[in-house]
Amino acid sequence: MLYQRLAKQAKIYGNKTAIRSETRNLTFAQLLEESAAVAAYLQAQGVKVGNPIIIGMPPSPEFYVAFYAAAALGLIVLPVLPSGRIPQLIVDRKPVLAIGDERFLAQARRHCRALRHTIPWNREHGLELPRTKSRLRGVKMFRDQCVIGVSSSGSTGTPSIYYRSQELLVRRAEFRAKALGINADDVLLSARPFNSGSSINSHVIMPLIAGCKIVVQEKFKRFQAADAISRERVSVLYAVPFVFELLASIPSDYPTDFSSLRLCISGSAPLTETVAESFYRRFGVEIRQRYGGSHIHPAFTYNVNGVPGAVGQNFGAFPIAVVDENGNEHGAETIGEIVFDYHRVASPWKKYLKDNPSRRGRYIYTGDLGRMDTDGNVFIVGRKSPFIKVRGNRVEPAEVEAVLRSHPAVQEAFVYPVARGRPNEAVGALVIGKAIKIVDLLRYCAERLDGYKCPRKIAFRKSLPRTPHGKLARRVLNDELANENL
Repeated sequence: MLYQRLAKQAKIYGNKTAIRSETRNLTFAQLLEESAAVAAYLQAQGVKVGNPIIIGMPPSPEFYVAFYAAAALGLIVLPVLPSGRIPQLIVDRKPVLAIGDERFLAQARRHCRALRHTIPWNREHGLELPRTKSRLRGVKMFRDQCVIGVSSSGSTGTPSIYYRSQELLVRRAEFRAKALGINADDVLLSARPFNSGSSINSHVIMPLIAGCKIVVQEKFKRFQAADAISRERVSVLYAVPFVFELLASIPSDYPTDFSSLRLCISGSAPLTETVAESFYRRFGVEIRQRYGGSHIHPAFTYNVNGVPGAVGQNFGAFPIAVVDENGNEHGAETIGEIVFDYHRVASPWKKYLKDNPSRRGRYIYTGDLGRMDTDGNVFIVGRKSPFIKVRGNRVEPAEVEAVLRSHPAVQEAFVYPVARGRPNEAVGALVIGKAIKIVDLLRYCAERLDGYKCPRKIAFRKSLPRTPHGKLARRVLNDELANENL
């Protein structure tokens, strides 16, 4: 189904640029031609429908070629980061083909015992395929066949593989493009790795469905990204909050032209008010938040009304609620777990969510904490996480982090347990901030939190470790601070 949609778009848009990268460009027609050539090669090698393959390439035109070649044959793509080890979760799927640079392929050969084929890739020459006269034969229309499996910790904290069918991905891309008003005249910028469901949906599939151009950067670098936005007249930027923070930090004397930007969407992590305001002051563009996740796919919500800080509403195709630990809906302004209300989900989407592993009865649990105002706008507070126990009282780290981030001088915050498991267990915090004293920050917290929830220990840092997607590397920080005492 995805390959057939590519063929349709190639007929409509032909020589229009589909992908612009730092190394080369591909038109819609060229993307179809190269995808067919790779698919024909794999077909000749005996790769079968349903075979899992791993792609360990950075964002590049060749990633698109490999992805749509896999879609043509009904293969299952398991996207992973090109650097670092291949997760055991991926190894256990027994991939038969690996695509990436020689370093990545060496890892694949070492760990993946079922591997039968490899396709080398490098920045200078792209995909290195042997010359062949094979032609793609008998391409089928795959609807229910899964085309991608992405890893996510979901609401449980335990990594799992979530599979997506071709039909679901096409339908959701169509729905998202319509909801966001994205069309063939838009230009998108991709500045994140292609190893998550969100990045594949937003930057690999949706641009093709909309018939628009996407500018692809192998790695995000703020000045190069700003240059690309100015030069390519980028109109839509969908990124994590850290990307917007870095762009906002570009000196005012550096020449930029963001006048073409009509839509900035933040997702995958909470967007602080400080970052949103800094970006608006620098470029005059508002950032709207979107909320979803691989474990709750295809459900998502979007801040349609542009309410500051909101991630979505309790209405639309995927209505949201905020519930307590017993599954009872909270009233306005009370923090609880964000859930999608399956009973109120629009009919066309129910079949995709019926057997969702995060569904328990009426609700699909997200594992995130949030609150809802009296108008039905939903605000995310943070990730539901192991609580800190202070004198018998439970403290959700996400709640304290939200208060710290709300301070205008705080850019980022990480809350953790001090003296975990001991009688004097307390709340600790690492903060990135400017021109603020610890005593003033403690006073700020005391005005907004119960006493036992206030940090007993605050330390300032210039930076905090992040994952390749720009999220806080919580596991790294928790390991570092595991033995922290008062």
